[in-house]
Amino acid sequence: MNDRWRMDVRVESADGPVLKSVDEVLRQLQQQLRDQQQQWVAELRDHPAKFADLEARIHQTFQGLADHVVAGVLAQVTAADDFAQDAKKK
Repeated sequence: MNDRWRMDVRVESADGPVLKSVDEVLRQLQQQLRDQQQQWVAELRDHPAKFADLEARIHQTFQGLADHVVAGVLAQVTAADDFAQDAKKK
């Protein structure tokens, strides 16, 4: 594949690791969610009156996770050889 047409997709920062596929992203997010779930449960148990704040943070977390999934999809599609061929034609 011609690297001129290759797109490196990264999340978090410009020097972060290059994503290769959405599967890679989903594996990372599953682990992140498992860790986060424990924190959310403990926080709600310790501070039930702050449920509304916790709910808002959970929604923000999932918005960020959706951005990561979109980046993974983009990385997977743009890494394919046929994407580079199509890009040359346009």
